[in-house]
Amino acid sequence: MIKRTFHRLLKNKLLFYGILFGLFFLIAGMVNSEALIHFLNTGNNSLLSVFSNYYLFVGAFIVVVSLVILFLPLGKKRLGNKKPEYAYFSWIALLYSTGMGSGLLLRAVQEPVYYLNHPPVSTVNAELLALQYTFFHWGFTPWAMYSLFGLIVAYNLYVRKVPNLLHALVPASNSNYLKNISIVFIVLITINGVIASLGLGSAQLVGGLNHTFNIELGNYTLLAMVLLIGLIATFSALTGIQKVIKYLADFDFGFSILLMLFIALFLDFAPFFSNLFTAMYQYVIHFFEMSLSIGGYETSESFTKEWTVFYWAFWLAWVPFTGIFIARISKGRTVREFIIATILVPTFATLIWFSVFANNAFDVLSQSNTGQFDNLYTSLFVFLENYPFYQLTFVIAILLVLISIINSVDSAVFVLGMLSDNGNENPSKNHKLIWGGIITATAFGISASGTSDLLNAISNLLIIMALPFSLLYLYIICRFFITIVNENSEKQYEDKD
Repeated sequence: MIKRTFHRLLKNKLLFYGILFGLFFLIAGMVNSEALIHFLNTGNNSLLSVFSNYYLFVGAFIVVVSLVILFLPLGKKRLGNKKPEYAYFSWIALLYSTGMGSGLLLRAVQEPVYYLNHPPVSTVNAELLALQYTFFHWGFTPWAMYSLFGLIVAYNLYVRKVPNLLHALVPASNSNYLKNISIVFIVLITINGVIASLGLGSAQLVGGLNHTFNIELGNYTLLAMVLLIGLIATFSALTGIQKVIKYLADFDFGFSILLMLFIALFLDFAPFFSNLFTAMYQYVIHFFEMSLSIGGYETSESFTKEWTVFYWAFWLAWVPFTGIFIARISKGRTVREFIIATILVPTFATLIWFSVFANNAFDVLSQSNTGQFDNLYTSLFVFLENYPFYQLTFVIAILLVLISIINSVDSAVFVLGMLSDNGNENPSKNHKLIWGGIITATAFGISASGTSDLLNAISNLLIIMALPFSLLYLYIICRFFITIVNENSEKQYEDKD
């Protein structure tokens, strides 16, 4: 029975290609990680020499399209006839933890401090500019990328009522070949995006333990952490969204707010609010200059590639599973409500998060060692040491990092299961089990390069995979609007008759 089931699953093309992808990186990472890193470096450099500016235009275009939809009559339409499945708190919590929960913890201090010490453009106020560029990389653009994709999927499923998720992803195409190759690529980039979260988050956990307990947990511990988190996340996905996934998201969201409020107690609120709203204003009015790296916001080639292009590739890699997951949990919401809740609300919350941590970090730096927050994996824990109750905040931070990673991985496992199980909104446990294994194995292989090369390897892989997906994404957007226009034209014609 087990053998027959396994044989049937292997005949599934999506599972088959996913297994091949995972095995390649597992074997390559374990056998010769240096050769793998060299291969990714070479491919990445070749792409960026040609397509660096293209990524910038894609990011700006998606934000504009998303905000235009907000004001169209389309915004009044409801995504399905049923009542929303989740209360607002749980809905926003699932959005937060799936979309970028682990990243907010990883970069909360290190990124704004980096911009403070290395301003991307000339400025008279380095603190404001540091906040402005942090807002830029974590604000409208990533959430618009997630939201627009999720909206298209949700609209096709719950308004146009296409047969299943597979039809919702690449609609209005008569080419089975295009549909099949698109779905396969969406699966591969989803694996790619979630292993970035799993690998970097695991490295942050190891870094936090090393710093706090003054120990030297090495690469074997990192690999063990990747394996453990992968197993826990797979178990979480097996239980379904309504059980472990939802409760973990609620815990993650709630305790993240508590941690932020605790750090906010030590703020000097007058400059905090001044910096927050001034940086937000500068970010909004200079959004296109920053997005296209022009005018007074023209950054160096190295900064554009290492920061903006890396982030846009990272968000693009997360688009399929995050967008599909958002669509899955947003049934019953209106289009306008969907856009507000998936772009404007999380953007504003993200900006407040970074402002609280960054302003306090700037104060700490003014009184002590300016290089103490340089390390990506330990910066959060070094920062928390400057405040009371570190034993408690350390435990909370460790739990939040751990749960954020688990929620990212289990959401991806759930979505991949939906794709391979013929678009089933509640995929079988066998599919989820196999995807959990594939993700864990792939992250294990990439993490074999060690923490010093991990970010570089993941960055290169993301940028390489994001390029073809971005072209597919643009095609999906165009097909969506063509379909909407055609449907409206048909409706007007019927009304006249």
